[in-house]
Amino acid sequence: MTPIVENLAQAFDAYTQAWRSPFRSESRRDEVRIVEYAPFPRTSPEPTPRIGFTRDLSPSGMCIGSDRAEPVGALLRVVLRADDGQSERPFIDRVVWCQPTDDGRFWIGLERVTAP
Repeated sequence: MTPIVENLAQAFDAYTQAWRSPFRSESRRDEVRIVEYAPFPRTSPEPTPRIGFTRDLSPSGMCIGSDRAEPVGALLRVVLRADDGQSERPFIDRVVWCQPTDDGRFWIGLERVTAP
């Protein structure tokens, strides 16, 4: 991670730590939707966004399934697809955890940093 990206991630972390509850107090919705995501800020000309799908959603984050592992603490620009396939407004999420599955994919826990 470059120093600029690392500093930005730490700044977002310090900002969100101020209001974060130590316990998850909101319910999650089991909902499968297509997700497009890319590292934030963009540091290389990656031709296409990465594709995943949601396992569950909540007002403060989501869990997605992906073919790629993402480093804990990384910031991602995330776009959810609506039921009709249209893109919603992008937002920034932070990777809170990433766990491999038996089939070689990964479950990634994301925490909302910005509102859509």
